[in-house]
Amino acid sequence: MKTGFFLCVAIATTLGLTDFSRAAEEAGVSSSSGPVQSSGTQPGMTGNSLLPGMSDAPVSSTGVASSPDLESAAGAEGPWEIGEIRMDGNFHVKEKAIRKQIRAREGQIYSRSDADKDIQSLVSMGSFDKVSVDLTPIPGRNVAPKFLGSVKSAHPARLTFLLAEKPRIRKIKFEGNQEFSRSKLADEISLKAKDPFDEIKLRADIAKLLALYHEQGYGEAQVREEARRDIESRELDLILHIEEGPQARIKEVVLSGLTAFKPKKILKLMQNRRKKVFNAEQFEKDKKEIEDYFKNRGFTEFEIADSSVTMNAEKTEYTLRLSFQEGPQSRFGKTTFSGSAVYSPRELEKTIVYRQGKIFSQEKFMETVANIQEKYADKGYLRARVDAEKLTDPVTKWLNIEFKVSEGDLVYVDHIDVEGNKATKTYVLRREAVQKEEEVFSASKIRKSRQRMMNLGFLDDVQLDIQPSPLDLNKVDLTFEVFEGKPGMLTAGAGFSSFNGLVGTLSLTHLNLLGRGYRTNVAWQFGRRVQDFSISWTTPWVRDKPISLGFDVFNTRRVRPFANFESGFVDKRQGGSVRVGPRFEDDKYAANFAYTFQKVTVFDTQSIAGESLTAGTSITSSISAEFVRDTRDNIWDPVEGTRNSASIELSGGPILRGDVHYYQPGVRSAFYKTLFSVGDYPFVWSINNRAGFIKGFSTTKDIPVFNRFFVGGADSVRGYDVTGQVGVPTGGKVMYVSNMEFTFPLARERKHTIVQWAFFADVGGVWRDFSSVRFKIGNEELNLKSSVGFGIRFTTPAFPIRLDWGYGLNHRPGESQGQVHFAIGNIAF
Repeated sequence: MKTGFFLCVAIATTLGLTDFSRAAEEAGVSSSSGPVQSSGTQPGMTGNSLLPGMSDAPVSSTGVASSPDLESAAGAEGPWEIGEIRMDGNFHVKEKAIRKQIRAREGQIYSRSDADKDIQSLVSMGSFDKVSVDLTPIPGRNVAPKFLGSVKSAHPARLTFLLAEKPRIRKIKFEGNQEFSRSKLADEISLKAKDPFDEIKLRADIAKLLALYHEQGYGEAQVREEARRDIESRELDLILHIEEGPQARIKEVVLSGLTAFKPKKILKLMQNRRKKVFNAEQFEKDKKEIEDYFKNRGFTEFEIADSSVTMNAEKTEYTLRLSFQEGPQSRFGKTTFSGSAVYSPRELEKTIVYRQGKIFSQEKFMETVANIQEKYADKGYLRARVDAEKLTDPVTKWLNIEFKVSEGDLVYVDHIDVEGNKATKTYVLRREAVQKEEEVFSASKIRKSRQRMMNLGFLDDVQLDIQPSPLDLNKVDLTFEVFEGKPGMLTAGAGFSSFNGLVGTLSLTHLNLLGRGYRTNVAWQFGRRVQDFSISWTTPWVRDKPISLGFDVFNTRRVRPFANFESGFVDKRQGGSVRVGPRFEDDKYAANFAYTFQKVTVFDTQSIAGESLTAGTSITSSISAEFVRDTRDNIWDPVEGTRNSASIELSGGPILRGDVHYYQPGVRSAFYKTLFSVGDYPFVWSINNRAGFIKGFSTTKDIPVFNRFFVGGADSVRGYDVTGQVGVPTGGKVMYVSNMEFTFPLARERKHTIVQWAFFADVGGVWRDFSSVRFKIGNEELNLKSSVGFGIRFTTPAFPIRLDWGYGLNHRPGESQGQVHFAIGNIAF
């Protein structure tokens, strides 16, 4: 009955409900009044205590009460040997869960400090109103010999945790709600059924519900709680009574002092408009939006002189009033610089984003200030201060601006740390940092360091923390805080394309194998026309040098079109390649080299006049070299920058040997530009061009069909298939393809685009040789072919997927103009 009393007191004092006290009195137990402590002691449970404080003395901060004779008690400060551990007062919380929270163990030494920590640990569970401990000697048992010199009591102690458990919520009901459903209200609050009742959480939940109603115009809404308790089960039903009151909307928005713009224009800037539900928080944002609008249009002295919100007597309608003082409209005048020794005025002029004579814009002015500060930070002047003095020209009335620069001292980087990595080795991240310790601080190097870490593909985000060094005022410590994503992905799926039909995929990709940054992929594509299996492995660094090294093994079987035959022949390839790629100037430049050996078998050929398609097996042994300049901000999903490359592949010859001898030069160019952004959603325009030719030598007089260029399909000119609809039906030796895309995100997470829409326009062609090249768009064989379309992208680095629909604009009569294309991976640029 004693334990039941303590629970009753805990509930009654927490909720302020006196009937629990009455229930306790009826049971013959006296109750205490006043708030229950988060930790402390229980009266009437002291016994022959080894640990003073089990009395009615004041409760200390750790939940152990002090006592006047504390120091004189035998073994008062411990430590003790724990002979037995008991729990007293827990009802819903299992003893096993409690034991996981505490340090105390039978047969071990236990101190007052350990008791304090255990009390705090149990309180932090949120299931108890009050926690205290009781230590009493166990008669007839002696301390273990190994502890005789360490403990202050001859007997081991019985440790009892005295617990006042919070009542458990059996169910939560809502009454009086009409505007919102029960499920909507339940989602808003943190308290749930089977949770321990918490008064603080209840108050916070009521505030959330009121805020929800206020947002919908129920300014007079009230929420009252009621608890119906079951003493026997120590549970309660929580009922939240809601009085919604009338819904108030905006009747009128009164604007005064306007001369430069029509009221209709200003009202469009506001979310709080006529017939809308009034939102006080949004009203402050509306005023800021109006102020920014004026100041970005030359009204530098603009201010909102007065604003008010009133309600009618019935509390159903709001009237909003705003009074403006516009001031004169200004234009940008002359811009000068002073105080700069590091940069000349001409160099600083490059940071200006506005032009003289144009209407003043506060946004462009602040952007210029930020550009100046970043320019100095890039040279190590992290504490450079930029003050601007604006003076009205007496003749033109334009604003002349003088930027006064206080450069300060150079700032160096003292220490660089990486935090937040759990699966990744620290050196894998540190080696991507372009900024080095003991170097001058550089904003561009730090930005590049973050970019390189993100390009690893397995980080969700990288945040930078800059702190002054405690040892030197002119040094800072940098910490890159990384947020690891899911580096590995096992995916299975299916896609459909107009040519290949239904294609199944099974892929295992890992971008951070063993936490060392190794990239591994095992993929299988299967369908009626496709059977592809491949394994690849790459490490981006070799012996701490920025050199990538990798290999590929593949076994593919594809039904290939030829000369207008959808099933012209079967192309089976088995082989592998070894890759190496040194990078220079912080990954801006790279040279990629590869050796590839493959056995190509052609069979099931159609009977076609000519000798260009012959069944049989050939060995191809080739080397390739590519030289790249890459300024993209992100290699997985770029929104800014370019990637330009020139390459050449050489097959056969006296050294490489094999059955096929050719050389194949090529060029590629990709451009990415963010046109505008809506919040965190960038709208990106990109243009990608590629061109190349192939020429045989030695015994290869005519290039085999499996080495020729075929344009059409998911990776080139969408809207056409590769059955000879674009260019020479039997494959060409000269090709050109251009893809233009406009993409925008549909879903983003941690500044990453997960899903995006794409609208595209493609153009391309294939020719027998340079003499037959035509750069005229049309439906003739040698003309360029063009298309438009749209698609959806899943842009995860581990498993990018494209699904496009293209519409060919230059099909010949009888050809299907619309094509569906499914592909894994990005278009290779």
